[in-house]
Amino acid sequence: MKQHLTLCANTGAGLLIEVARKAVETNMVPLWEYDRREGRIRFTRPVDNPLPVQVAEVAASDWSDGVVITAGVQPFQRAMPSTVLMGRVDRILRKEGDRVLKDQILARIDSRDVSARVAQAEAAVAAARAMEQNAKLMKGRMERLQARNAATQKDADDATAGYEAALANLRAAEEGVKAAQAYLGYSEIKAPFDGVVADRMIEVGDMAAPGRPLFVIEDTSRVKIEGQVPESAAADLAVGDHVVVEIGDDAFDAELTELLPAADPRSRTFTVRALMDNPDGRLRSGMFARLRIGGAPRAVVSAPLESILKRGPLTGIFVVDNSTVRLRWITLGRAADGMVEVLTGSGPRVHRRQ
Repeated sequence: MKQHLTLCANTGAGLLIEVARKAVETNMVPLWEYDRREGRIRFTRPVDNPLPVQVAEVAASDWSDGVVITAGVQPFQRAMPSTVLMGRVDRILRKEGDRVLKDQILARIDSRDVSARVAQAEAAVAAARAMEQNAKLMKGRMERLQARNAATQKDADDATAGYEAALANLRAAEEGVKAAQAYLGYSEIKAPFDGVVADRMIEVGDMAAPGRPLFVIEDTSRVKIEGQVPESAAADLAVGDHVVVEIGDDAFDAELTELLPAADPRSRTFTVRALMDNPDGRLRSGMFARLRIGGAPRAVVSAPLESILKRGPLTGIFVVDNSTVRLRWITLGRAADGMVEVLTGSGPRVHRRQ
């Protein structure tokens, strides 16, 4: 007597056609019948040529409960360098994606007019220094004449005042040089810290203007995971609480580093942030993330994500019972690390789809 492998499925014309097609594709004997009383399709196959099927055990595991919020990956530092000068962009030395060091030059702005101002200021210093030297000599001469009663006290006082005025003019001229040189320094756009060029908003020939951002520099050696928690959950949170950061299929342990004291008046939510090291640059600014905050572990039934079958709005899984594979419609919970929580409808062993 031949043993049989039985495939059971729910009724429905579309599903009957799909099951029959799968039977032909997998070289199963294309002889089948629909048992209305049992509500299933039955295929037969000799045991000397079995159809290989991979199965996976459905087991209970500990998952943490708590508040799960959507979040985003933000850089540890973010700056948009600009300039106080009005001038044409002369050179661009860095582009998007380039790594830069602090004070490294990103671009240069045409600074010929500022260089002329520096030269004028230096010339003013030379003139003020000459006046200061002459006033100093005059002051000394008047002091000697007064000592021999050849000059009045007023003459000596006038010489002293002239010298002090000349000295003040010299100092003012020297500060003018520093100011001009500072403006000249604004013609070089520099990185404010070590990081990466995330965006560039200028091209050669563009006109740079005061306050207009020219680059976006981000420090992603560490990243901030930022999200909004509801008012009801914020009361139980504190800086230092353990959180789980979920990004894609990966989960990371972290600590809550910031909890803003004021709520958003429109959404009534509080901003929370968790800080994570990112030495390999794997996490990038703007990535989607989830924050799981608080809650004690609980036992849940989970199954591999690859074993889940979707048919429109329905979600199912093939359950193996001895030599019978049955399709069951199930309800899913959250997913993590390649597994998904099964809330209702699973069995002890499931078929792992390929």
